[in-house]
Amino acid sequence: MIKKHYLLGFFYLILSACSTNGTDNEPKKEEKQVDTTPPEISCVADINVGIDYFASNAIVTYTAPIGTDNVAGASTTQTAGLASGATFPVGVTTNTFQVKDVAGNSVSCSFKVTVTKNDPSADLPYLTEVNPAPTSKKWVKVDALSDEFNLNALDEVKWKNTDPSQWIGRAPGLFKKSTVSQNDGNLQLTADILPAPEVVNGNTFTHAGSYITSNTTAQVGYFIECRMKANKTFMSSTFWLINKRNEATGCDARTTELDIQECVGQVTGTASWTLTTDQQMGSNLHSRSTSCPETPVGSVGGNTLLSGKASEEYHVYAAWWKSPTEIEFYLDGKKVRTATPVANFNLGMYMKMVVETYDWNPVPAGGGMNGSAQDRTTYYDWVRTWKLIDN
Repeated sequence: MIKKHYLLGFFYLILSACSTNGTDNEPKKEEKQVDTTPPEISCVADINVGIDYFASNAIVTYTAPIGTDNVAGASTTQTAGLASGATFPVGVTTNTFQVKDVAGNSVSCSFKVTVTKNDPSADLPYLTEVNPAPTSKKWVKVDALSDEFNLNALDEVKWKNTDPSQWIGRAPGLFKKSTVSQNDGNLQLTADILPAPEVVNGNTFTHAGSYITSNTTAQVGYFIECRMKANKTFMSSTFWLINKRNEATGCDARTTELDIQECVGQVTGTASWTLTTDQQMGSNLHSRSTSCPETPVGSVGGNTLLSGKASEEYHVYAAWWKSPTEIEFYLDGKKVRTATPVANFNLGMYMKMVVETYDWNPVPAGGGMNGSAQDRTTYYDWVRTWKLIDN
């Protein structure tokens, strides 16, 4: 309504102008409605992908979420993670999507893509990086030199418990059958003190060790491996190969030794090179006791440090006897080094699992056997041997 005031004498005259429909002629402002309702979005469930042990990533596809809103114009964007069809690395990748409406309201959702490596194939050596077999070849297990140790007793078709005709032990450690047992899926070699010292061949023995040898020989081309945990004593935990010199003639009447793992559980020696022998994979190649002067003698050695003491956890120790002049060593499925023996390794060798004493790591005060039987035991979860054949 428009009002005007006029002064007429002593009175005010008030005139009003109204629209014909009785409403005020002055225009009204419309109130703007604010959108406070957030959009909606829903992600797919978490995705789990298993890949071959030798792979390092996986291509993963999924349905990307698209948000909705009560007003047209909302947009959806990915703010974290990888797009569908991308190459996802091993591990967990979190993928996040956000929808935003025209009013600026937003909401997000997320899901995880987890890529894990499958366990190594039971049809291959324990390898975690690459399979070194040529494409035209495949691995097959050599059963006579493989054992999961799941029986309640040692398989004497494959193994011999002590062999005095070959070796009784290095004083003060004498090999005793009683130190060997097979329980809980492990071959167990338990070091101990003898009830009383024993004199054998003029040597005095005060401790009991173990000696397991295969009944058949490994050959050039074999991949030999074991999963083991060392004992915690000053005595050794070992896995190695050696031939029998008296089985050969001529220049082959010699000794070749391939040490895959030699360590101790407690260092008592003082030489600087002994200080890490409780936390390493000690590997050596020896050529000795030759019959012909032209056959080289000598040793090639090398050590690979573990993540801790060898007695703290199981490790897989392996060697690929690739050729007479090339040996590859593997630790927990990864190749750690290649070595060349000073003389050709072309003679069949027997597998050994031995707990012995070393002259460089003497008996400590008190005898060194104060720990529990578990602490004094070397555990072999399995041994496996492989060879290559044509596909």
